[in-house]
Amino acid sequence: MAPHPFDDLSPQEIEQARDVVLKLHPGHTIFFRYIFLEEAPKSEIKKYLEDEHAGRTPSPLDRRALVLYDAIGSDRIPAYNESVINITNGQRVDHRVVDKEYHASLTVPEFRFLVEACEKSEMFKKCLEEYQLPEGFELVVEPWPYGGLLPGEENKRYFQGLCFARDTRSGNPDANFYSYPLPFIPVMDNKTQEIVRIDRLATGGTGDSMEPAEHPKNIVDHCTPSEYVPELLPNGPRKDLKPLDVLQPEGPSYTVDGNLVEWQNWRFRVSFNPREGAVLHDLTFNNRSVMYRLSFSEMTVPYADARYPFARKQAFDFGDGGAGNCANNLSLGCDCLGVIKVS
Repeated sequence: MAPHPFDDLSPQEIEQARDVVLKLHPGHTIFFRYIFLEEAPKSEIKKYLEDEHAGRTPSPLDRRALVLYDAIGSDRIPAYNESVINITNGQRVDHRVVDKEYHASLTVPEFRFLVEACEKSEMFKKCLEEYQLPEGFELVVEPWPYGGLLPGEENKRYFQGLCFARDTRSGNPDANFYSYPLPFIPVMDNKTQEIVRIDRLATGGTGDSMEPAEHPKNIVDHCTPSEYVPELLPNGPRKDLKPLDVLQPEGPSYTVDGNLVEWQNWRFRVSFNPREGAVLHDLTFNNRSVMYRLSFSEMTVPYADARYPFARKQAFDFGDGGAGNCANNLSLGCDCLGVIKVS
């Protein structure tokens, strides 16, 4: 049976798309960022859906993959590419090399590169020597997208590391290191994978100025712990909540068939991609079309501090990190109650 146009790519389809791209770039190293479904044109899918809703067997549509990757030639300079591969006939149907003024979304390995760069950097080590962490505390470098460039700043692919101290004395790996912020941010040039500078912060207490300030050597003395995992709360979790039981003796009111969900006169399909996460397709209610496609395009959270360089702590969660790429599976009893569908 042919896949539905809204079905996610299968592992085999992903490999087919990858192989086509590799053949198109002989002599290059290819760094694949993402490979996921490129939906067919809306006009084609609407005809497909009309047949499907009318009970007719639709004609299968060509399957396409959007492949996002870096092609690295003899000059060792990555060129960011976006290709659409027709998996059905094994041909590339669209392609562009993205201008160097634009940057691709982040990948998990690039986050690791920043932490490794900090470990190797003499500049970063000298910065750490200026301060002293109490016994039982360890450094945490949290990789972040760089955010907006400063006026006149050279447009490079930078990463920044927000630094904290973790209290390890409890032995709990979930101890809240955000309670102990450190007043410096290492910045990495992703091309060289080296720390190019360290930004100093205006932080440490009430009355701080708008500019970076001097800080005492005992850098976390002004901080107070703020834990959130139950086993580290001083008085434990609250004890005044009564039990909540979810009982469904006849099972759930929804049905799931592949990526098709039907519930209380609603009918829709669900797909996932690295950027948007969950996407809903062909939403109908009582067989009446409500929406062709529903997804989030972007989300950002400004952290409300105008002082440099805090304004850069404003990730675009979809464009920078990828909501789907960072999503976690929910589990029964922890995140969900009642009957759940496990994919």
